[in-house]
Amino acid sequence: MTSKESPAEGVSRGQGEGIPPANDTREEVPIQVMVPESIRRQVAMMGVNRGENIRTVVLRGLQAIGIDVPESELADRRGRRRNKNGCGNGAK
Repeated sequence: MTSKESPAEGVSRGQGEGIPPANDTREEVPIQVMVPESIRRQVAMMGVNRGENIRTVVLRGLQAIGIDVPESELADRRGRRRNKNGCGNGAK
């Protein structure tokens, strides 16, 4: 990799060296990055516009740069809470 080449440019789509295959059944672990607030808002708004959570938006982004992300990982895993009136959207 040259000094001008970003890490993602040196990796073939879905074939990074030493990266376990996507069908690996390891537990989920957090990845934390600090980003400017404006980027966090853009990611959140993209999720709202697409009807997806931030996790799914980030996984789609990782998939776009060549990380092998199975379609099954793109599903929203959050349970929907219902308020006492039976509405799940927080309406009273």
